[in-house]
Amino acid sequence: MPEIEIEINLESGEMETEIKGIAGPACEKTAEAIKKVFGNPARDERTREYNIQPQIKRQIKGK
Repeated sequence: MPEIEIEINLESGEMETEIKGIAGPACEKTAEAIKKVFGNPARDERTREYNIQPQIKRQIKGK
């Protein structure tokens, strides 16, 4: 299940966001939407989860 964690340091005003359960381009779109609302985070980096390819289950049925 996707999870978005937003942490704002009240003293410095810096924001950190962690997006879990969303990989690749969908994660990038989610991050861009968050940036439009909250502004740019203190740092922006991709995690290993970003590079996970979605698993597509192929099934061929014969008659």
